[in-house]
Amino acid sequence: MTLTIFICRALSPPGPQSPQAGERAAYALDGSPNSMPTMLQAELITDPDRLGPVCEEWDALAVANAQPMSSPAWQLAWWRHIAPAYAQARVIAVRDGGALVAMAPFYVQEHRHGRIDYRLIGADGLPRVSPVAVPGREWEVAEAIDQLLAVAAPRPDAIALEAAPLASHWPSALRDRWPGRVRPPIREYVSHGSPTISLHDASFDAWLARRSANFRGQMRRLRRQFAASGGSARMSTQQTLTADISAFMRLHEARWQNRGESSIVASGGKVPAMFEHAGRLHLDSGRFRLWLLEVDGEPISAQLFAQVGGEVLYMNGGWDERFARFKPAMLAILHAVEDGFARGDERIDLAPGEQHYKLRFADGNDPVAWNLIMLPGRRLALTYVRSTPMLTSRRLRRAGKRALTPEQADRVRALRDRLHRAR
Repeated sequence: MTLTIFICRALSPPGPQSPQAGERAAYALDGSPNSMPTMLQAELITDPDRLGPVCEEWDALAVANAQPMSSPAWQLAWWRHIAPAYAQARVIAVRDGGALVAMAPFYVQEHRHGRIDYRLIGADGLPRVSPVAVPGREWEVAEAIDQLLAVAAPRPDAIALEAAPLASHWPSALRDRWPGRVRPPIREYVSHGSPTISLHDASFDAWLARRSANFRGQMRRLRRQFAASGGSARMSTQQTLTADISAFMRLHEARWQNRGESSIVASGGKVPAMFEHAGRLHLDSGRFRLWLLEVDGEPISAQLFAQVGGEVLYMNGGWDERFARFKPAMLAILHAVEDGFARGDERIDLAPGEQHYKLRFADGNDPVAWNLIMLPGRRLALTYVRSTPMLTSRRLRRAGKRALTPEQADRVRALRDRLHRAR
């Protein structure tokens, strides 16, 4: 099923809550923001098999926004291998004069009490998922997206934007451009820091020289000790990918045993197919980087990174506790930093979670946030009431985690696991 709407209007300066006035005016032919009418065509696609022809342009938007997880390879890999059976695709493609200017890949989730959420494909398991648009046109295309959502079936009661960049314009744009007089209430209910590493130094050696003497000494010592023990590092290839993903899963599952929740472990074995799907498409271009550390040929650490548009995103990993003395996760990140400089990348995002080993590398922070936009309509009050317990529990759980030391958090998780097993 396909639903299409058209919006024709002149470009005008955005409102006070839209900070891209200069960028949007640049689309006018004579420098006047009111001189160029624009025809936006928004199409709602419910059959993901019809997305093939749009993937090249979609991928170009992911590159322009430097968002690895917003590429069609990762989004469709998640859809085909991880998406729950009940999920109904509601993918919105926005075109201007035939050119793709935005993609908003949603799916429908119906809650127990009948609330309909439109969530982004990949929101469960992929960090930093977000709609993508030609940079600077978020507010303009948000109006087209909202107009289509307002008449979609089933009509959403809420739009969930989860694990999206805190600095993203999308929550405000989708709220501010909703049709009608009433602006939807929006609730940010969780946020996580996401440490980052700038790769703007002249070289890897120059970057390392900026680190503390303690950090430099530790990293050099670990590399020497690792090599002296028969250690080596390599990146997956097309030939080794299947075996390397198996090693990743084995090491990740072992690392998380009795440590709490992992979305990868909870997927029931579906993640390897997703990784292989995306890996086959992105390995040769260097956009899928699975680093393996080995001792005498045995994998002892596997850490996955994805790249696009100069942005490298650390996905996840695992390592063998027997080799903890080498700090395998830190060694793998160090290899990724060195490799990023060699390839001309601009930044490494170490993903949500401010673990100590990430902070040893980081020189910045780009947090992510979870937002719920509650849409006006006859069910708005009911949506608000039924969402409040979930939003409150998420905030309380997050506050509780912040109040615990890492050792206390481990004890709480272990106690919870024992209670679950006893039930």
